[in-house]
Amino acid sequence: MKLLQHINFTDTAAAFASRSDKELIQMRRLFGLMAKPKWTKIGTSLLIFALKWHFPIKNIIKKTLFKQFCGGETLEECIPVMERLYYSGVRSIPDYAVEGAEGEDKYEATVQELLQVIRQVEDLPMVAYAVFKMTGLARVALLEKKNRMDPLTIEEQAEWERVRGRFYQLVKCASENHVRLMCDAEESWIQDPIDRLLIEAMEEYNIESPIVFMTIQCYRKDSFARLVRIHESSIRNKYFPGFKMVRGAYMDKERERAKELGYPSPIHDSKKACDQMFDEAVEYALEHDLAVLIATHNTLSIEKAVIEMDDKDETQSGFAQLYGMSDNLTFNLSKNGYKVAKYLPYGPLKEVVPYMIRRAEENTSLTGETSREGELIQQEIERRRRLQHERAK
Repeated sequence: MKLLQHINFTDTAAAFASRSDKELIQMRRLFGLMAKPKWTKIGTSLLIFALKWHFPIKNIIKKTLFKQFCGGETLEECIPVMERLYYSGVRSIPDYAVEGAEGEDKYEATVQELLQVIRQVEDLPMVAYAVFKMTGLARVALLEKKNRMDPLTIEEQAEWERVRGRFYQLVKCASENHVRLMCDAEESWIQDPIDRLLIEAMEEYNIESPIVFMTIQCYRKDSFARLVRIHESSIRNKYFPGFKMVRGAYMDKERERAKELGYPSPIHDSKKACDQMFDEAVEYALEHDLAVLIATHNTLSIEKAVIEMDDKDETQSGFAQLYGMSDNLTFNLSKNGYKVAKYLPYGPLKEVVPYMIRRAEENTSLTGETSREGELIQQEIERRRRLQHERAK
């Protein structure tokens, strides 16, 4: 049995073993800028302006934000990154991070890309899951209408059947290739029809083991109740549910919309309440032997989950963090024998810019975490310098 006290999340030698001295210096500069909200806001505004007016800045972006947070422009470009992670005991979750593209041609292109990933994953032991977003397959306005349970027109019903067809292409391919397929969460006003589709697919395909995974966003007040309800449904209908547990990504947007439209906010009133529900949901999943990917950058939540895993000698669940962030958590979990993966976004540079801007803004909103990341990088730079100095004596 593993022992929690043996995990040192400040072990920078393990955290940055795969990074060169030059990479560490570049990372320190980048996180130093992101720790300053004013500079991040100016930088992202300039980035959007430069891309809109076709300034030749692709190489600058590729060597900074893109290099830090993305694996490459194609799945093939990601393979060296995935191999480097796997060498350190960390698997990858390749994520085609093109956002906000609507239209039947775009949806079909996304499906074909995802099918390629699923088919290749079987031959890539360094990959843990395939992942997709339903908004990559369906129009947001259609999902909103389905969420409200409004009747669809004949044309909309045909459109919805195409969405279902794309979805089941992915699920069937994942099942045939024995690949775990994870669906990321969306905003609350489009999530219900997505959940219904996922539960329907789990009932059909998760009979012998969890293939289809859904995401529970614990910033929602109803998240724990949803988790319990789906678990109880799985017992009645005899399937294995799969979950990814996150805090959530749309908090400000959710609150603003609720205020604008005059309905109660579905989001917890405080971070403390969100943290508590996340930990309770993870504890429930582990206590009931549910397959769960614990996707968090919160050290305390990870420590609580590790205790629960050790008490049960849990082996089927694991952890995940975003590529380019919280390496101290990822690589020290791996070093101590826990299953852990990195979300590895990829896609054409211009099309993943919205994703990269979100990453920069999220880092800025978590100023303490960003500063901590920069401090750990600086500690590793200084540790290596001391080591080099001692060797030179």
